[in-house]
Amino acid sequence: MYTFYEYPKCSTCRKAKAELNQLGIEVESVNIKENPPSAQFLRELLEGADLELKKFFNTSGQSYRSLGLKDKLPTLSQDEAVKLLSSDGMLIKRPILIKDGKVLQVGYRSPYKDLNL
Repeated sequence: MYTFYEYPKCSTCRKAKAELNQLGIEVESVNIKENPPSAQFLRELLEGADLELKKFFNTSGQSYRSLGLKDKLPTLSQDEAVKLLSSDGMLIKRPILIKDGKVLQVGYRSPYKDLNL
């Protein structure tokens, strides 16, 4: 089973979810704003992902800008960054597609059909 962290009002999330539906892939949807991932779960995702920490931040979002994270992020420890992400789902880049606890994709930059799901 795939887990799909999304913000339902986000047009990119809706587009990504529509593609998954077209591919016949069932997902368990999680509203990232109402139910942000826990700090522990984010740590586990980071450890298993081949991505830098910054890739998990929604750098174009209002929360990111209002907290001045552009300048602060490089100096944050992983624990501090994970704590921030878990406190506000809108700080997290979305959608996130996960299978068996492993991040398949953060954001939606290319069609899912190219991931050979």
